[in-house]
Amino acid sequence: MEADIITARILHFVFGVFWAGTAFFMAVILEPRLRALGPTVQRPVMVAIFPVMVPAMMLSGTVTIASGLYLLVNLWGGMDVFLDAEWGRAIFGGLIASTLAFASGITTSIQGKKMIRLGDSIQGRPPTSEEMADLMRLLSQLGLLGRTTAVLVLIAIVAMASARFL
Repeated sequence: MEADIITARILHFVFGVFWAGTAFFMAVILEPRLRALGPTVQRPVMVAIFPVMVPAMMLSGTVTIASGLYLLVNLWGGMDVFLDAEWGRAIFGGLIASTLAFASGITTSIQGKKMIRLGDSIQGRPPTSEEMADLMRLLSQLGLLGRTTAVLVLIAIVAMASARFL
């Protein structure tokens, strides 16, 4: 097997595991625990990890999808495989789910930056009721987006893993 294919498979696997693991950790463990502790704990923790977590997850998603597309083109000849067999349709479903997960991650990043800006604007003073409502809405959206991303990544993993047996 050629070195570029081996490298692409390793990148696809390693970055995919990191992306999925981080999405699950955030959605299932960290976000619910922080939400239960309330905004006075949740906001500082999210502000601290957001600038590191978002680029790491975006890089992981990008490398996972790009290396997967590279493998698709170089091992199986391109997009025609999606129509030829059940295997191709399973891979296509995984590609769609991972692309949607990536889009959900971008949306999470945008909403998270809004939350941080809002929090910075009320630093050192009590928030107005409207600001508090906006903050709670953004926190709720971030939780939903995190769970959505995790579910989409799970769908992608199941679809692509099942393709091996089709």
